[in-house]
This record gives sequence, structure tokens and C-alpha cells, in this order.
Amino acid sequence: MIPRRTDFTAAFLRSFAVQGSWNYRTMIGGGLGYALTPLLRRIHAGDPVALRQAIERHAGSFNAHPYLSPVAIGALARLEHEGRDAETCDRFRTALRGPLGALGDQAVWAGWRPFCALVTILAVLSGADARLAVMAFFIIYNAGHVGLRFWGFRMGWHAGLDVGGALNRSPLRALGGRLMPVNQALTGAVVVMLVARAPGFEPGAWEAGLVAVAALGAFILPSRGGVLAMGLLFAATAAWFF
Repeated sequence: MIPRRTDFTAAFLRSFAVQGSWNYRTMIGGGLGYALTPLLRRIHAGDPVALRQAIERHAGSFNAHPYLSPVAIGALARLEHEGRDAETCDRFRTALRGPLGALGDQAVWAGWRPFCALVTILAVLSGADARLAVMAFFIIYNAGHVGLRFWGFRMGWHAGLDVGGALNRSPLRALGGRLMPVNQALTGAVVVMLVARAPGFEPGAWEAGLVAVAALGAFILPSRGGVLAMGLLFAATAAWFF
């Protein structure tokens, strides 16, 4: 039986607690089984033995980036709905672990989160109200966080076994790679702003434009833009000394 909208909603909301039972033996496997349960109940309605076996199967050892775990939830639910055998589901779960972990680390931990944090720091150093800047950080960061979860859940359900190809075709991998040099430029900008706060320095309004140009260059040319951006920012710091 195909899951209903309420089942999808319940599974998506449960995905936020996927790390709630984390342990060294199954890692987030228990959370994965918990999140899948509303969908499995509908798929295996009328067959309690198949339902129990499916929950036990998906509550086994599994690990992935928590924000991309909805990809696995949606894709595994699709396989159960299509009636795939247990061996296929187990192999598929194992194959998902590496890509979902590596892609999430690159896109979120090394890309999106540092970007939001560095922009917040720069805003405060530029004179913005610290409380408003922190509130903006939480709103913007979690908009990307929740949006990524929703996109992954929807994509996993529609892609099923082809979820690997769908991930490769998505802009997520490229976005993570482009944000890292931008974060390098922003880190350099934080250094410049901290130096500018020292007694005797009077930075001009042009520095905000320099930071924007450097970050844009790093995003457009990730292979060379990061080096160029860092050079510009260190040059700006040196210029204040002479």
C-alpha cells in the first residue's frame, strides 16, 4: 500500500530525531528505523510479520550525515513499497553510507555552516547588533538545513534505487566545493577586520566592497579564487601599515 501524506509528514518530522539513539554499535540505525516506521506501517499494513522484519532490518547498523539521512529514509521506503527483497535493501543501505556521509560533511560542515558563521562574525565586526546577527544566523542556517532535509526526503522517495545518480546530478556536490574557497576568503576578511579594530587603524568603507569582491571571486573560480581572495585581503591588511 502506498503511504499517505500524513505518513510522509510523520517520517520527515521523525528524521530530526535520527541521532536520538546514537550508539557505537548501530550508530544512527535506531533513528533510521524509528523514522521509517510510519511509512513501513502503511506499506506493510495487514502483515505484522513483514512489518516487524522491515523495522528490525532498517534499525541495524547505519551511518550518514544527519541532514542527509532523509535521503536514505525516502529511498528505503520506496524500495519497501516496490517489494524489493531484504538482501537488496541491505546492500542498498550499505552503499548509501559513504556517499551520504562524505557529501554532507563537504556541503554542510565544511561549506554551509562555516559560511553562515563567518558572515555573522563579519556582520558583528562591521557594527551590526550582535543579537540580531545571531538571530539571522539561526534563521538562515536552519532555512538551508531544513530545506536540505526536505529536498533529500523527496528526492530519495522519487529516485529509489537511482538515488546515487540523482545525488551526482544534483548541485549539492558543486555547491560544497565552491563554498570552501569562499570560506577561506571570509576567514581572511575576519582577520582583516580584527586587525582594523586595533588602536590607530581607521579602515574605510571600501573594505566591505573588497570582501564582497574577494568572496565572489572565490565562488566563481574555486580553484584560483581562494588564493586570489586571500592575497587581496592580506594586501589590504599590509596597506594599513604603510
